[in-house]
Amino acid sequence: MKKAFRLIVCLLLLALLLPVLPVSAENSESVAEKAREAFDRVLNSEVSKSESGNVDGWIAKELCESIGRGGEWYIFTLAQMGGYDLSACESAMLEYLDSHTVGAATSKQKFALCLAALGSTDPYIYKTLEETIGKLGVMSYAYVLHLLNNGYESTAITTDAAIDKLLEFQLSDGGWSVSSSVSDVDVSAMVLQSLAPHKDDEKVAPAIERALGFLSSAQLEDGDYKSYGVANPQSVAQVIVALSSLSIDLANDQRFIKNGNSLLDGMLKYATEDGFSSKENTETSYTATVQSFYALAAYLRMLDGRGPLYVLDNCDPENLQTESAGEMEEPSETDAADGTEKEKFPAYKLICLSVIAIVALVICVLLFALGKRNIKNFIALIVAAAVCAAFILLTDFKRPEDYYGEQIVKDDPIGSVTLTIRCDTVADELENEEYKDGVILDSVIMTLGRGDSVYSILLDASKQYRLQIENNGTEDRAYIAAIEHIYEFEYGDLSGWTYRVNGEDASVGCSEHKLSDGDVIEWIYTRELGKDLG
Repeated sequence: MKKAFRLIVCLLLLALLLPVLPVSAENSESVAEKAREAFDRVLNSEVSKSESGNVDGWIAKELCESIGRGGEWYIFTLAQMGGYDLSACESAMLEYLDSHTVGAATSKQKFALCLAALGSTDPYIYKTLEETIGKLGVMSYAYVLHLLNNGYESTAITTDAAIDKLLEFQLSDGGWSVSSSVSDVDVSAMVLQSLAPHKDDEKVAPAIERALGFLSSAQLEDGDYKSYGVANPQSVAQVIVALSSLSIDLANDQRFIKNGNSLLDGMLKYATEDGFSSKENTETSYTATVQSFYALAAYLRMLDGRGPLYVLDNCDPENLQTESAGEMEEPSETDAADGTEKEKFPAYKLICLSVIAIVALVICVLLFALGKRNIKNFIALIVAAAVCAAFILLTDFKRPEDYYGEQIVKDDPIGSVTLTIRCDTVADELENEEYKDGVILDSVIMTLGRGDSVYSILLDASKQYRLQIENNGTEDRAYIAAIEHIYEFEYGDLSGWTYRVNGEDASVGCSEHKLSDGDVIEWIYTRELGKDLG
């Protein structure tokens, strides 16, 4: 009887302890095997498409030719994995940078990181580090910190200062966002990746724990995450890189195992025969594939006892060509921050300044001739002329024709896309009679340049067709708050702008969705996060 009683007590205690015991999705060895298989599957698929049919041939030809369209991230990943012949990649990347305009600060920083991973000592790395700090808010500080973490030095910011900036941006819920008071999974994970080498710093450690709490709470039951309301593997990939950078094994950390599903499970549900899709059961997405590829690399590096993905194995900061500020190559006709053309000094300003000077001189002569030679008169005249000159210099007068209505010309056209913008869901309530039929732009053909995104095509359309566009994000992570003065939340708490490409709902930000020849883009205003759209 006593034995039976003891057995019952033991069973009850075991039942009570089960909920708090660590639960692992699978053993680490099994998860590692799955990660390796997925990594090899993506690599082998890319190589099989190559004309040469082998890794070296693919890298030297197709991969180098895809720089600017995501290929740089494959190069970065292979450099960090080691064992691949990347000798052709540095010159190919520098050639691309020499012949193309890279506008956004974070895009420049990514190229600098890729060059650094290849062991390059080209001055592009130093110039980018000096010129892009904080140009696009939180993300530009995160990428600068990656460079600083690898021994590169800046005259404009220290490692501690970059860390402090990122900690200032942390939101009350523990994460980070580019433009909102609500944290974003991708941004939070990417900031963690840059803070990871400083995880033992007493001011950084608490911030990391708060961020991990946010990421854990945002994880879905399948192990994946949502971005813009849509579950996707890209967000999972960023979290995997962050955890791996912090030496957290996704296979056995209970915070990131939901309903028995790990982060790897959450990402592999999007696996296709040749990569990963942006949405479950859809075609392979280049962006989803390359991000998943480097996330798998980050995890495999961690399992092998190697450092975080962004702590570079081959960089050479000591021999970096750091041209002095006076010797630096003058910027091209594109602004370092946003890629817009720098205008020459406007002719109308020169004319206005000349007129002010002539009028002031004539008045001086008249005052002298009329005998009104009091010094106060001349001082007042000089002050008035200076104020007028300052007004002309500081004011940028521009006709709408100077910006709008222009035909967009691409330096490197690769085809065309079709763009439609509609507001049918709110057409009856609009004050603007012009859009009562729900059509803002109807199936216009736009020239597609290499590397164009849904966002860049929308900007082209705004210029060509005189459309008002309001972006509450950044160039690199755009968030469209309004088109033609029709704003998000204006028609309900769930209302706003969303886009589709070839009939598929958005799964990544519009600036991240790269386009191909023949794509059909639809921007649509929704009242209920897309549920009201056909």
